[in-house]
Amino acid sequence: MTNSTAPATRLTLGVTVVVLLPLLWWCLSLAAAALGLWWETIGNVVVTWNIDTAVGLILLIPAAMFAGNSVAHLQSPTTFRRGRRYATAGLSLTALFCLLELSNPILNTIDPPAPRDPTSWSPELTAGEEWVVAAPYAVFLIPVILTVLSLWRHRPDDSLPPVYHP
Repeated sequence: MTNSTAPATRLTLGVTVVVLLPLLWWCLSLAAAALGLWWETIGNVVVTWNIDTAVGLILLIPAAMFAGNSVAHLQSPTTFRRGRRYATAGLSLTALFCLLELSNPILNTIDPPAPRDPTSWSPELTAGEEWVVAAPYAVFLIPVILTVLSLWRHRPDDSLPPVYHP
C-alpha cells in the first residue's frame, strides 16, 4: 500500500467495518444466546437484540450491499463520487436502524406500553433493560456519523499525486 492510496483504503475499510458493526454485534449476541452465557442475568436483553436485529435485516442487508458496492468505486478517482453515494446510502440505512433501536426506550419512557400477553414470544423488558438494549446502537451511531463526515470531507483527488497537464 502506497501513501497515495492510503486515504481511499482507509475510507473503504472504515465504511465496511462501520456498516457491519450491527451484524457483528448480532453474531456475538447469537453466540451468547446459544451458549447461554449469563442467561439468568441478561437473557431477555440478548433475546431482544436477536429479535430486533433479525427484523432489522430489512435495513442491514441492503446497507451491507451498498457498502460492498462502494468499496471498488471509492478506490478509483473516476468513480469516487459514485462510491461515496453508495457508501452514504449504506451508512444511512445503518444509522436509521440504530436510530430506530434508540427510539424504543425513549418512546416507552414517554408513553409506557400496555401490558403484554404472558405467552408472548418476545420478552417484556424493564425500563433499564430497554436502555441496555439500546446502548450498543448508540455507540454504533458514533462511528457511522464520523464515517459519513469523513466521506464527504474527502475529495476524490486527495489520494492522487498531481498530474502534469501541458
